Amino acid sequence: MFGFDFLGFGNRRRWALQSLDRALGEFEVNRAYVDDGMRYAIYKWALLEEERVAPAPFGVLDTILREAAALVSFCVLGHAETLELWGPEVAAERGARFETVLANGEDETFDAKIIKLVLAKGDVAPDIRARVTLEEDAP
Repeated sequence: MFGFDFLGFGNRRRWALQSLDRALGEFEVNRAYVDDGMRYAIYKWALLEEERVAPAPFGVLDTILREAAALVSFCVLGHAETLELWGPEVAAERGARFETVLANGEDETFDAKIIKLVLAKGDVAPDIRARVTLEEDAP
């Protein structure tokens, strides 16, 4: 590799996707739940989120990807398992983030897109599935 990003297929994207994979593993999300298409969508949205935070200090993309992984984990594992694995403080923090998305009702925020992506994949904890569903287009 020559160390440059040619048409978006260079080091930065590879590093970011590896960072996302590591974070998902740390948050107990089985790799089977997050396919390549999901990973790439999360990466692209994270880039847009990074631009929104401008001027972005070094390391912001990694933080955004870790936050996305934490939200994916909460949606896949659910509140009870998150509580069991990481305790009440982490469960409350992730639950509050999830509740903020539901209360906001805006579909195009970074967190809302992540939640909708996990719902579309179908690997959602029952308590999360009971709280939110994807809207079907009316005929």
